[in-house]
Amino acid sequence: MPERPGAWVRVRAALPLIVAAALGLGAQPSAESVLGAETPDIATRLEKERVVLLQQVGDADGAVEALVLFNKPQSRVAALLREAERQAEYRPELVTVRTVQQLPDGRIDEQRIKILFTELVYRLRYHEDPGTGELTWRLDDSFDNAIARMQGFWKLHDFDRGSEQTLGRFGSDVDVGSGVPRFVQSGMSRKTVLRYVQNVQRWIDSDGRWRP
Repeated sequence: MPERPGAWVRVRAALPLIVAAALGLGAQPSAESVLGAETPDIATRLEKERVVLLQQVGDADGAVEALVLFNKPQSRVAALLREAERQAEYRPELVTVRTVQQLPDGRIDEQRIKILFTELVYRLRYHEDPGTGELTWRLDDSFDNAIARMQGFWKLHDFDRGSEQTLGRFGSDVDVGSGVPRFVQSGMSRKTVLRYVQNVQRWIDSDGRWRP
């Protein structure tokens, strides 16, 4: 039977992930160590609220980070986050999303979002680190993007105690452009990130069944 090129491409793309997992390379730190680096109240708030926005990071007004507590094992959280075509199930502002290119270490997605009465189109280049599983994204510079900057990440951490829960750390840095003042964007970013991570947490904890 002739070899199917598409199947071989998928296997070859997965090889770095398989090798890294087998060797235990670059594993993310435990959830306990991540929480231990935060202020004492963060763990308490996280247990109660499931989502906690952290203090603004860096100098960028649009940069926001959050901690999220999922009631799912890391493998399931990661699998759901990879399902690009399902993002509209928990992102009401997302009009369409389509994968325009598959890459050995990720993909390029074209997204169309609606803010007030304006639709914005841009492309994101996703990368999954084969050692740590960290998922990052940034604008595809080869495309005429309707926003000035968008980049972010998801980091997933297991608990040492063998819990089925997963700690997620989300980061986002967005600049929609000169049409919106930076101080306005800063407030919008925190509200948008809070709503986004709350939706993601509910969607994943329901195994993809929850809708906003």
